[in-house]
Formats: sequence, C-alpha cells, structure tokens
Amino acid sequence: MRPYQFFLATILILLFSAVVQGQKSFNEIKKELRSLDGSAYLTRAFEGAEILASNGKYKESLDILDKAIKEARGLGPGPQAVVFLNKADVISRFFPKQDQYLKEIIESLDDMVDKSPPTDMIEKGILIDEAIRYATKGKTKTKLENQLINLRNTLAVNEQQLLADSKDMELKEFKKLNKEEAFEELEKLKSERERLETLQQKLSASIDRNERQLSRRSVIINQMSQEQAKKEAIIQYNKRMIDSLRFIGQLDSLNMLTQEGLINEQEAQLQLQESQIQLKDSELQLKSSQQKLFLVLALLGLIIAGFLLWAFFSAKKTNKKLALKNEQIEQEKERSEALLLNILPKYIAQELKEHAKVKTRTISQCTVVFTDFINFSQIAKKLTPQDLIGALDECFRAFDNIISKYNIEKIKTIGDSYMCAGGVPVTNSTHAVDAVNAAIEMIHFLDEWNLEREKHNKVRFDARIGIHSGPIIAGVVGAKKFAYDIWGDTVNVAARLESQSAAQKINISDSTYQLIKKHYQCIKRGSISVKNMTDLEMYFVDEKVVDASLN
Repeated sequence: MRPYQFFLATILILLFSAVVQGQKSFNEIKKELRSLDGSAYLTRAFEGAEILASNGKYKESLDILDKAIKEARGLGPGPQAVVFLNKADVISRFFPKQDQYLKEIIESLDDMVDKSPPTDMIEKGILIDEAIRYATKGKTKTKLENQLINLRNTLAVNEQQLLADSKDMELKEFKKLNKEEAFEELEKLKSERERLETLQQKLSASIDRNERQLSRRSVIINQMSQEQAKKEAIIQYNKRMIDSLRFIGQLDSLNMLTQEGLINEQEAQLQLQESQIQLKDSELQLKSSQQKLFLVLALLGLIIAGFLLWAFFSAKKTNKKLALKNEQIEQEKERSEALLLNILPKYIAQELKEHAKVKTRTISQCTVVFTDFINFSQIAKKLTPQDLIGALDECFRAFDNIISKYNIEKIKTIGDSYMCAGGVPVTNSTHAVDAVNAAIEMIHFLDEWNLEREKHNKVRFDARIGIHSGPIIAGVVGAKKFAYDIWGDTVNVAARLESQSAAQKINISDSTYQLIKKHYQCIKRGSISVKNMTDLEMYFVDEKVVDASLN
C-alpha cells in the first residue's frame, strides 16, 4: 500500500468514528488543535469539522477545514490531495446544497487534481460531483460539468500512463531472457516447422493418388454411356414404328365417322327447318306474354323498391340512435370505472364488482408514509381560502404522480396531512425502498416548488415525513361514500414518527432502516420518547448508496 493510500484510509476510518463521538463546541475543537501538528492535527481537524457540520454549524466547520489545508502544505502533494478530497467529501455529505458550498466543493476538487492524485482519488471526486449535480443551476452547474469533463480526462490520462508503464515492464522482463533460453525457443520452432513440412508432403501424395483414381472411373463411366445410348436408340425406333401403325388405324376410323356425320347433318337440317317454323309461332305468343309480365314485374318492383328504401332509412336511423346510446353507455361505464379506481385500488375495485363486498385482509409487512406541513395553521391565516386550497391541491397532485411511479397506494388526505402505503393491497419485497424513494422525490419537489414561490414572495410549505414498516389490517368501510383504509399500530407509529421529524427531513423507524440500509446512508437519532408509546429508535435518511430498483 502506498503512503498516501494508507494516509487516506486512516483519515476515513477516523472520520466514521467521529460520528459517534460526543458533540463539542467550536472553541473546544480549536483548543485541542493548538496542541497538535502533522497527521494528528489533520485527523482531529476532520473529526471536528464533521461534528460541527452534522450540528448545522457550517461556517465553523468550513473554518476548520481551511485550517487543515494550511497545515497540510508542508506534507507533500499526496497528503495535500487527500486533504482536498476529504474537504469536498465532508461538504457534499453534511452541508446544504447551496451555491457557496457547491463552489467550495468544485474548488477543492480542482486543487486535488493539481496535486497529481492517483486513479482511486479521481474516481471518488467524480462520484462526489455526480452526487451533487442534480442540486446545481446556472453558472455553478456549468462549472460542475466542466470539472467532471476535466476529472474524466485526467482519469483517462492516468489509465493510459498505467498501461504504458505495464508495457514497459513487460519489455524489460522480455529483455532479461538470456541467450540460451532464446536459442532453446528457436530450436523448438525449427523442429515444429520440419514436422509441418513432412505433413504437407504426405497430404500432396494423398491428393495425387485420389486424382488418378477419379480419372480411371471417368473412362469407365464414358464407355458405359455409349453402350446405353445404342440401346436407347433401338428402343426409340421401335416406339416410332408402333405409333405410325396406330396413327393409320385412327385415320381410317376418322373417315368413317366423317361420312356418318354428313348423313346426320342433313337430317338435322330438315328437323331444324321444322323447328324454326314452330319457333316463330312460339315467339309471337311469347312476346304477348312478356309484355304482360313486364307490366306486372315493373309494378311489383316499384312496390318492393319503395319498401326497401323505407326499410333502409328506418334501419339507418335506428342504428344511429343505437350507436349513440351505446356510446353514451360506454362513456358512462368508463366514467364509473375511473371514479371507482380513483376511490379504490384496482385489485380491490375488481373484487368489489365481482362479489359486491371486499374481504378484510391482514398484511404481514408493508410500509406506511405520513406527511404534514409545518405551521399549517399560521400559513392558513396568511393566505386566502382560494390560494390555500390551490397550493394544497398543487402539492397533493404532485405527490399522487410521484407515488404512482413507485407502486405505492394513496390511502387518504386529512387536512394538510397525506397518507400512503407501499406493499398494499398486493404485497411485495421492495415496499420500504419504494416508500423512501417516493419520500425523497417529494422533498425534492417541495424544495424546487418553494424556490419558485419565494421568487414571487409567497409563503413556504415545508413538510415533515415519517415512515414505518410493519403489519396492518386493510379493508373497505361504509356503504355510502365508502373508502379503502388501513388500521393498526404501524399506522400510529408512522404518524408519531412524522410528528418527531424536522423540516424537509424523512424520519424512519428502526424496522424501516433494517430494510433500506443497503440502499441509503442514514443518520441515527437515538432512542426518542414518543407520546403514549415506548421510546423509538429513529433515523434521518441521508444519501443514496446504490440505485434501488422499482417494483
């Protein structure tokens, strides 16, 4: 392990241990640092900076980080690069995503690159930049994208240099081979060449032998063909003789038939003349009958045509009315279906249509989410009823769109509170991760929405979110204005977690933490007393570890 890598690993381990240490004031940390120097100074400085940042003292934390950078100037480029990287890491994890702090991260990573850091440090810098990219705007976003390009280019240069060094090492190893080993390799190649030449000669002899055999067989085949041709000619001659005799016999038969035909033709002409006379008489009678028939048919045709025309227009009119009625019925059916699905989950609505009732179910594991706006009563006093309801409608519509992406079921809204649940009514294995993903997107929406409201001097809507995982009872209550609802301690605990959360924070229970800890880093809050309940272990959701798959 290289010295700077050991130095980096040591600082990272100590940074993690600093999270569980007692909180100290800015002055106490500065007092401790006066008696330290070198790596001990840097280690304690980053511990103190992380503690201050986690308590919201960002200015004091930044001051400690800058002092650590000054202390590292005499320790060489490797340790200095580590210090700059750790400063960027602390700011990205604990500081709010504001332009002034994002610029500090960008400058720290630029300073790190100037110290020629190794590949693993550049990769960590790229991860930090990508983690904060969604929070940047304007010039800061442009600077961040340019820095990402520079970091990736530097990483590519480092990898090319490592490849070149590897090739040089292989060439040096090859040159170390002595002459005896080289001659041995040459002798092996010569013997292999001789073996291949011998094999080629054997193959050539085999090919010549096969060609001679083919020539002899061709001569035999040609001789057989000549004898067969003579026999075929004799057979064809005999066939032609037989055909000639048959043809002569057919000619004689044809002449006899021709004479009989002439006699029959004369008799037919006589009969034809008699028939023509009878036909003329019949034609006169037929014309008279046809005239009468045409008059009757014409009258009957007019009657039928009139009836068909009347039937056609009547059917067309009736079909048009039926089509209109069917379209109206289908629209009403679709509207009823949409209204039912807007009230009940699809699975529950289908059960209600098929059985006229819904069975109450116990779901062994799901995740319940509660949201609530802070100081809503004070906000309501400042806004007109129209503005207040309009703002709530805009937020809740956004929440509806968000949870639909994560397979989460909306349960109900109570005033300014919004309640939904993952793994309901159909259970799944990702309900906790889905719920946290949706809660994070709700927070992001409110951040951006509040920024727009502040530009127009409108009051902010900051939310608290509480999440808890556990068993529930689910079903449909009531006969009129019925609704799908859930009950149980899990719902009550989620509501208590929401009341113990902070502005724009996601407060989760230990049961939810155990289900998402592989996907998110969380800040442990310890055991907190909750009204009418035993003390609960709570966590704030911090940053994502890996992408959680949608259900």
